[in-house]
Amino acid sequence: MGVPMLFPPEATPVWSPKGGTKVSETEETIKRYSTGMLRERVHTALRAEGHEPEVLKASDLGEADHFHIGGREATQFVALKLHIGLGTRVLDVGSGLGGPARYFASQGAVVTGVDITSEFVDLANELDNACGMGGSITMLRHPAQHTGLAAESFDTAVLMHVGMNLGEKRAVFTEIFRVLRRGGSLGIYDLMGSNELTYPLPWADSADTSHVESGEAYIDHLIGAGFDVSQNIDRRHEALALATRMQAGRPGPLDIPIVLGDRPELRMKHVFEAIAADLITPRLIVAVKPD
Repeated sequence: MGVPMLFPPEATPVWSPKGGTKVSETEETIKRYSTGMLRERVHTALRAEGHEPEVLKASDLGEADHFHIGGREATQFVALKLHIGLGTRVLDVGSGLGGPARYFASQGAVVTGVDITSEFVDLANELDNACGMGGSITMLRHPAQHTGLAAESFDTAVLMHVGMNLGEKRAVFTEIFRVLRRGGSLGIYDLMGSNELTYPLPWADSADTSHVESGEAYIDHLIGAGFDVSQNIDRRHEALALATRMQAGRPGPLDIPIVLGDRPELRMKHVFEAIAADLITPRLIVAVKPD
């Protein structure tokens, strides 16, 4: 199924006061995710678990392609709250390796994912096809604040642990508002709270590249973009239960997100300590575009 487009998927440059153009703040922030080695690491992990990377089921990837607290279970929770099902047109913003998109497609949705990391987009497309889902999912290299997608062409949009890398949240929410139909919903599942944290964390090596904001700030950005906020759900209890389960066992190759990069145990330790100290909380905010 084709994706309605207004212009090609080229990143919109940002004017530099020194002349010329520069990449956006978000693009600078997420450079650490792209290593050039993701495909090799994913294939190695799959083979270690007895899977052939060319022929897969989405479940074969375990938690490796769900880069957010709660993993696949949290993806299912978001899908339930947004009523994602047969025929739902879903926009996945910051789609990463495509784990949530493949889950939504397994429920009958038609999914478009946008991400500005070429390595993610290429590997997500490969995994979609390996899982037999290429016909239900379209992955594009687009900046979230300038997607180039047609107005009012989606029923639902999701951002899952993307906001911590977004310094331009209101611009992104405004773009999502534009591409959602009237009455359409946006689900944001992010870690919200203070940016005064112990680093490194899964999304940043230092506070300079981290953009954690409070739930109140998210709501302000959403209202400023034109949305009505309908749900605000604290998932701290579920996150702490997950931390307990993780401490009880040794994770396998596909039990943690591949994109965590170096020092994954330390990054996860810091994030769960921050959740336990109530400095940050995984929260799902659902907003609706008025009819």
